[in-house]
Amino acid sequence: REGYKLKVEVPPASAHRLINHGCVVLVTSASGGRTNVMTVAWQTPLSARPPLVGVSIASTHLTHELIESGGEFVVNVPGAELLPKVHLCGSISGREGDKFRKAGLTPGPARKVSPPLIEECLAHLECVVVARHRAGDHTFFVGEVVAAAAREGLFSTYWMDRPEASTLHHLGGSRYYVSGPRKEARHGD
Repeated sequence: REGYKLKVEVPPASAHRLINHGCVVLVTSASGGRTNVMTVAWQTPLSARPPLVGVSIASTHLTHELIESGGEFVVNVPGAELLPKVHLCGSISGREGDKFRKAGLTPGPARKVSPPLIEECLAHLECVVVARHRAGDHTFFVGEVVAAAAREGLFSTYWMDRPEASTLHHLGGSRYYVSGPRKEARHGD
């Protein structure tokens, strides 16, 4: 087992952290007059045609309850400057009060779904649930993107290489990586 020679063992229960440093998002949900915002690191694009994304939400969370009953959610992409607010939204429960107010985030109207957008975020993907898959103690909600928007000047078919477009990536616990300006690499150069 030559490949394991210079590596340390990682417990299977922590293995997801080896691949889980993708963009952290704030998922908003609404149903029955209630709204919530939740920090989510377990999210992924799934398809371009139709445009599908997925979020994995623990069945015990208020967000799970609201997405399950409302059938919609919004994926909000926060910039690096929102780190304290993002961390707060992942550290407290919406069952204990209004997380928008506690975090100082501004809910705004979405174009095509009921859950609000977060005005301070860089981008928004409005989603309608098209499938649900139980995955252990989580449900993987598949959402079809019915509307999307990004802050002007930061996105044009891809994120622009600007400091204002820096995103957060969760490393575990209270540890985050902040993306930053980078040299563009192209195949064949």
